Amino acid sequence: MNFSFWLENKEYTVSLKEKEKNSLCITIGDRVYDVSVEFITRDELLLKIDGKVYNIVINSNSLSHSVYVNGRLFRVEKRSALKILKEDKGRAKKKDVKITMPGRVVQVIVREGEDVQAGQPVLVLEAMKMQNAIKSPQEGKISRIHFRAGDYVEAGAILFSVE
Repeated sequence: MNFSFWLENKEYTVSLKEKEKNSLCITIGDRVYDVSVEFITRDELLLKIDGKVYNIVINSNSLSHSVYVNGRLFRVEKRSALKILKEDKGRAKKKDVKITMPGRVVQVIVREGEDVQAGQPVLVLEAMKMQNAIKSPQEGKISRIHFRAGDYVEAGAILFSVE
């Protein structure tokens, strides 16, 4: 049996071949492992990999698996390949930053065409007698700033766009 998984945006292909009952030959890339398994309970097992024994406990929910290997926790998110592709595709898209309440632009910190980091302040907006730095939601380039310092903005207005 062959399957793939992703770890930190890198795809790995795994090949499983049963040698005998509860014994496998596992290939990941160029590496080959001899693995035997002993099931203790439904959620706990002992793995013997190339002669070394590992106690594995797995707790699962609808979003992730908590895998304890000799007491050390590893969390594995459940995400489909389609979801990963949508997330990657979504990152490159243009994002319009809107205001939820009316206010006045006090200061524009960056210019159109300037590169920004995620969380970097783009402009300062005064609303309800408080000044708030409005930050970029993603890394990218400011493609459009819709207002200048001193302009009043209505709720729902697009302040700036970053792509």
